[in-house]
Amino acid sequence: MTSPIPLVSIGLPVYNGERFIAGAIDSLLAQDYAQIELIVSDNASTDRTPEICREYAAKDPRVHYHCNSTNLGVIKNFNQVFELASGDYFMWAGDHDLRAPTFISRCMEIMVADPSVVLCCSQTVRVAPNGRYSAIIPPRLDTRGLATVTRFQLVIWSLSYCYQTYGLIRSDALKHTQLFRDTIGPDAILLAELALLGAFAYVPELLFYMRQMPDAGDWVRYASKLNKRLTPLSAGFLYAQMIYNYLMVVHQQIHQPIRKLLLMLAVLQCIPIRYRLVLRDMFRAAQMQK
Repeated sequence: MTSPIPLVSIGLPVYNGERFIAGAIDSLLAQDYAQIELIVSDNASTDRTPEICREYAAKDPRVHYHCNSTNLGVIKNFNQVFELASGDYFMWAGDHDLRAPTFISRCMEIMVADPSVVLCCSQTVRVAPNGRYSAIIPPRLDTRGLATVTRFQLVIWSLSYCYQTYGLIRSDALKHTQLFRDTIGPDAILLAELALLGAFAYVPELLFYMRQMPDAGDWVRYASKLNKRLTPLSAGFLYAQMIYNYLMVVHQQIHQPIRKLLLMLAVLQCIPIRYRLVLRDMFRAAQMQK
């Protein structure tokens, strides 16, 4: 007797995404993996996004459309699509990104074969708003076979674009995290937390096309959203809060005292060095607002 095919839930949070969302949904529904559900959480859009999404939900039973009565903010909306999911595996999707039809099936092959893998993503390319491709996004992050301490250090030192958050993830692993935290760098922090729960795998095929939006990766703009008026004091607080959240990830996930100490020291060595320019840019932005 054959085992049932595991359900993959795809969470698509969106706000005013009318320009690209139809293409994003088409690429997700075209996946050759048989068992998927697509959960769209509309953060009170004011453009044609609701109309587009309702049309897809009406013609394809795999699409579940949820429209928030008020804008919950980016973090809550991203977390909400996972809370609405019922699959054994989960994947966040951007409202402007595209996937090759084999993205889920190729990642699933690896994850079914290796239970130690909690996240799998493929080679990824950046795509300009006009559709022109640019360079492959680094790094080629594959931590299979590595010890927990080594996995964690590799992830916190090597992450740049954090496209791995859009990979296929085991739902059980995500349930043991705090999901996205309301702080700067929430995607990097979540990946660090997942690295403590298992290995990351990499499919060496170009299957993910990540569109580069104008404010992508703008930490200062995101910090300004968290604090309406960015001051030197609030900038310092946000930076300290980010480091604190990394330390809390270690505290909550690691219970052996020696390993916990080693990983906390790794955080204090890495994060202030890697993200020092973020603090500089926030201070500069705060000075300009005076």
